[in-house]
Amino acid sequence: MRRHLLLLTTFLLLSILAGTIHAQAPKRYQSYITHSMAKKISYHCQYNNRGASLFARTNNINSQRNLDIILYDLDKHLDYAERFLLEVYYNYGMEMGYSALKYIGFTMDEIKVIEAVWNKEEKKQNEIAEQNRKKKEQALLKRIEVNDIFTKDILSVQPEIKIDIANMATYTIFNDKDEYMNYEYDCIISKEGKLSLVNPTDTLNYSAIQKFIYHYIVNQNIDYGGYKAGCIEIAGKNIPVNSYINIKFKEQRYEHNGYLDITIKKNKKTSQWEIQPYSSTDLQHWICKEPDRLKCDLEEAIYNCPLLQEMKGKVQLKIYVHERKLSSNISDEIELSHYFDISYLKKSKYIPLKYNVSF
Repeated sequence: MRRHLLLLTTFLLLSILAGTIHAQAPKRYQSYITHSMAKKISYHCQYNNRGASLFARTNNINSQRNLDIILYDLDKHLDYAERFLLEVYYNYGMEMGYSALKYIGFTMDEIKVIEAVWNKEEKKQNEIAEQNRKKKEQALLKRIEVNDIFTKDILSVQPEIKIDIANMATYTIFNDKDEYMNYEYDCIISKEGKLSLVNPTDTLNYSAIQKFIYHYIVNQNIDYGGYKAGCIEIAGKNIPVNSYINIKFKEQRYEHNGYLDITIKKNKKTSQWEIQPYSSTDLQHWICKEPDRLKCDLEEAIYNCPLLQEMKGKVQLKIYVHERKLSSNISDEIELSHYFDISYLKKSKYIPLKYNVSF
């Protein structure tokens, strides 16, 4: 009797366990793609290159053979079909997506099912995007709190620096390195609109005129509360932040055809060099938009030539003339004074002369 009870108890326990295991077995995923829908997608992608390309790209299929195999037995790969239909809406939106599905051959009832799935997917993606946006804003706020410096690609509003380089060019600052004014300044503009170099020691290698330009930019707007700082958008508001900015200057020179052949003579009373009358006439007839300005620039160059100041009497000069322009990403382009390649005649040979070049 006891043995029969033991067998019955064992049987009941095994039955309960079997039922529990059966109850806990996971349900198989049921796709909304019907046999008819899969057939329409398969046919469309086999005979439409654009559809086939979108299907392959969406499902990371890299060979024609694999694509053909999957499309032939699409009933066995319904997840591929689902991804394809969602991608249609991602690419074309609701209106054009609807037209694309009609073109493939879906019925109104089938399209309603697909759009319902798309609406759920879109809602999910929007929620994820909103969560990511909030996380990004929190990370940005932490960086703002510690006075971090931002690159321009993160900014919602770019910093604004404007100067009048025409006014800057009225100053007489000599280019002690006799170089083109092709300068770049890697700067930080603070949230208060103040400008400074990323590496302050950069100025140690600047020429005199390069250093002057930098200080001119830094101090130009200081009386008006600084420049306009860059901003980052947080919760719909633009918040001023510290940001990097690259300031560029570029000098271009255009050489005139031919050269000037003039004679200068030092005035004994004033010790100043004077361009001889016939040379002055040649200047007036020389090909130049503003001959008077050319003459003024040349007299300035002669005056700023140290070697000439040591000479006396008459000197024959050969001069190649260059027009100059200065442009910048923080100002309009301007014309500078002419640049001259000057040489003087000594014993039937022309010797180069250097002069102190300014703006």
